[in-house]
Amino acid sequence: MLADATQPDEPLRGFRILVVDDEEDIRTFLLAVFADAGAQICEASDGQEAIEVARSHAPDLITLDLSMPGRDGIQAFCELRATPGLEEIPICIVTGHPEMRSLIYDRPATPPEGFLSKPVEPKELLSTVRRILRLRQRKQDATRS
Repeated sequence: MLADATQPDEPLRGFRILVVDDEEDIRTFLLAVFADAGAQICEASDGQEAIEVARSHAPDLITLDLSMPGRDGIQAFCELRATPGLEEIPICIVTGHPEMRSLIYDRPATPPEGFLSKPVEPKELLSTVRRILRLRQRKQDATRS
């Protein structure tokens, strides 16, 4: 989706973001930051639900916590990267366990497009997400040319 560049107060207008975190307060915070920036938002509380919501809502970007009960973020990340139709969705890891970074980057899958440690500041979150979405748009434009 293309963002409306004429809305500086809503830099994510036109984008759909899936927020995946098992902690409701963190999920609520991230959802509020994205909604305030104009994004359409959807959410999941574990890795299994993340896969299902990604399939049904086709997000432009996924923020993904790594440490969750059940199917954790690492398993969800690997499945997203291996699933046709979902493998190209940019993923920004947002985790309270930065020591888990190597568990993601040491995988044979394409690494995530972003990595943020909790607690995350709204400005840093928005800046990172906007950068990832701009890079994705450039990549899509280059593919079409």
